[in-house]
Amino acid sequence: MADTVSDDVHDKEYMEYVDNEKTFEKKIDRLVQLIQEHRGNICIFTGAGISTSSGIPDFRSGLNSCTGMPAGKWCKDATEKGWTEEQKQEERKRRRRTVNALQALPTRSHMALCALERRGYLLGIVSQNCDGLHRRSGFNTRKLAELHGNTNLEYCGWCGKEYFRDYCTYRGRHSSGARLKRECWSKHKLLSHLINPRNGNHYTGRRCVVSGCGGYLFDSTIDFGDALPEDHLDRAFEIGRRATLCIVLGSRCTVSPACDVPIKIGRSGRQLVVVNLQRTGADCYASLRIGAKIDDAMTAIMRKLDIPIPSFRLQRNIVVTRTIHKIVAYARDRNGLPDDCIWNIQTCDVEDPPEPTFSVRFNGDSQNNCEGLPQPNDHAVVIVPPWGNSSRLGMADVRMLDGKCRGQVFSVSPSICDVRDECVSFAKNGLVRNGGTSSDEDFSHEIRTTADSGIENLTIMFRAHYGEKPLRLAMPKLGKVSYSAEYDPLIRAWEVSLRTTEMCYAKGGGVS
Repeated sequence: MADTVSDDVHDKEYMEYVDNEKTFEKKIDRLVQLIQEHRGNICIFTGAGISTSSGIPDFRSGLNSCTGMPAGKWCKDATEKGWTEEQKQEERKRRRRTVNALQALPTRSHMALCALERRGYLLGIVSQNCDGLHRRSGFNTRKLAELHGNTNLEYCGWCGKEYFRDYCTYRGRHSSGARLKRECWSKHKLLSHLINPRNGNHYTGRRCVVSGCGGYLFDSTIDFGDALPEDHLDRAFEIGRRATLCIVLGSRCTVSPACDVPIKIGRSGRQLVVVNLQRTGADCYASLRIGAKIDDAMTAIMRKLDIPIPSFRLQRNIVVTRTIHKIVAYARDRNGLPDDCIWNIQTCDVEDPPEPTFSVRFNGDSQNNCEGLPQPNDHAVVIVPPWGNSSRLGMADVRMLDGKCRGQVFSVSPSICDVRDECVSFAKNGLVRNGGTSSDEDFSHEIRTTADSGIENLTIMFRAHYGEKPLRLAMPKLGKVSYSAEYDPLIRAWEVSLRTTEMCYAKGGGVS
């Protein structure tokens, strides 16, 4: 898309128009008045600009953007050859402030939109973003239209059920997904009811767990030439049709058909407000234009509305079952369906085991064409776990144990390697048991134990994209316990509450 922007770094399309303090306050007052007048009939249209404060660069910003981020990807591709050495140095400094989208936290603006929706202000959000932050923030997904897909989201092509993951769902596209296309697409493409299969190029290798379905999952990422998801497109235009006020947050409004939503609202004479640093394709239809960073505008709006902006918290629902011979743990999403968020479960015979005490096997999603990188079925020992990696939070540092890369150290995503089911002995006769293999159906993890085992605690390890430390839970003597866990990424601490407990008895009074 670099050919859609100027190759002149000084071109006016890269200019940022920032309102002075007095003008900003006056415009915010007007926008707050509009929000109050149109409560319940407001459409929010978001682009990459809403996520820059989380550390994710946008696409069209120029050099020295007031967001603090480096030049947008398309600007960089189009203008980089002409940069001075000073400009290159500044860009390198700004690049160090960026984060991977998987590690990015929802911004104050994302959380403010959640608060507005819960108080009945919004019809919904129409978003062009693929970073998953609207879903991560807890926004009502029934009122969210993601027109360009979501790197964390996969869906069933048969029943439409959506699954939000802690990893990039398209990783399996070129491994198990490629195999499924060879084996299944000739039959599946004849099914008229399939939901947006896009020529079979988006199989992830996973299956739907909705009772009675079992359909194949597709990643939701939209490649150039792909059809947009019809359900999200329909939802977007329905929100646009009903809205009496549309607020654009951080979009240049140049990519169709997404930009048709706000532009149609403005053209029809309904209220359209644009909040963006650069000029947009919707400016000529807007009744109000605010030149400011999105967080600055949304923070001011919420203050004048006297609505607190909630803090982001990561929610986990964990179920642990203990019988005489095994311990099983699994996670459930907010709808009660299996949640593939656990990386490993671990028990230890002593109070404080050394960390880390586990190794990994690279899975099919690690497949690549480079011989210098780990390959599927290679083994490695974990040196630094993802929650303890200060230089690359969310990544695991591993030392290869076999394969062509034996002895080398890599920093890898936990999504491409699985913790091995193994027991590890260490000093003082301690024994650590790991259950890293999960079932295909409910993503449960299991550790085999003995009847006389004195295990009192279970450690749950997540892939830790926010640096989540392992969650240590008190083990039930025998039975089933459900926990609700909330993680605060700012202080990196868990708060755990007990939801339900039940004993598991077999016929005759024995424990199953």
